[in-house]
Amino acid sequence: MNSLSNAPVVSNSQAHAGAPAHGSAPRQARRPLGPTAFLAASGIMAPIFAIGAWMMADSHAAAEAVRRGVAEALSAHANLVAAAPLPTLAVSEAARGRDVFLNACASCHGPQGTGVKGLGKDLTTSNFVARLTDTEFRQFIIAGRPDAKPMPMPPRAGREDLSDDDLARVVMFVRGLQDPRRMPELPAPAPVAVAGTPNEAQKAAALAAAGGDVELAKYIASGDRLFHSACNACHGKAGVGIAGNGKALANNAFIGSLSDDDLLEFLKKGRAPSDPKNTTGIQMPPKGGNPALSEDDLLDIIAYLRTLQGPANKAAASK
Repeated sequence: MNSLSNAPVVSNSQAHAGAPAHGSAPRQARRPLGPTAFLAASGIMAPIFAIGAWMMADSHAAAEAVRRGVAEALSAHANLVAAAPLPTLAVSEAARGRDVFLNACASCHGPQGTGVKGLGKDLTTSNFVARLTDTEFRQFIIAGRPDAKPMPMPPRAGREDLSDDDLARVVMFVRGLQDPRRMPELPAPAPVAVAGTPNEAQKAAALAAAGGDVELAKYIASGDRLFHSACNACHGKAGVGIAGNGKALANNAFIGSLSDDDLLEFLKKGRAPSDPKNTTGIQMPPKGGNPALSEDDLLDIIAYLRTLQGPANKAAASK
């Protein structure tokens, strides 16, 4: 008992630290990492660090490239007019482009390309146009843009009769609008007539609609061709209408309520967005935006429109 009472007291922590656990080997002291092991670890980690650094640098370079691209896109027109002008446009080609533009594009983009509210954008300061090459711009016009805002842009501006060469001249004219330093003095505008003749399908459909009347069928077929060159950009093929743009003209009560003479006067005058009877807020330009259309052309279009009406509308128009 006395020997036990005189034994030194050992704390639990000292006992735990100083004595190995039951059945386990004593802990070994940690050795510092030797030169060989350090070099081996460095050899393994170095490529990893290098890849990470490369990825960070590459990501930064890509982000910088995107930033520069966006900045250039947003200042394409400003850069164009700040630089030395490109050569002056050829008078004959720019004049042809102007004439086609006035007949096919001005109804949406305005005669000077400055845009029409609710229809087409301003082309004169367009960064999008400024950064396209001539070939890219022409291909864009050929393809159109169905999702464009404020309204869709139809292929070839809705004028299937326009050739690729016509559109190339339009591109040249717009280049002059974007940089007036390149625009030569142009002669007075010349009307651009709708080219081509009715195809066989149009002739057959017209003859059927005319009930075999060959003379009436001739007018209807001509109106079909003219409509699908001058009117379908806003009103769609066969007059079915285009959402957010021109109303459907097929089975249209307004058309059915007018005589041919009254409808002719309406087409010649058009309808401004401010007109109380304009329910779309979209301008209908005189002669559908094509001043080259004659009264006979408009009467042919009316003859075609009559074939798109239901029996009730046809009966009302005949009164």
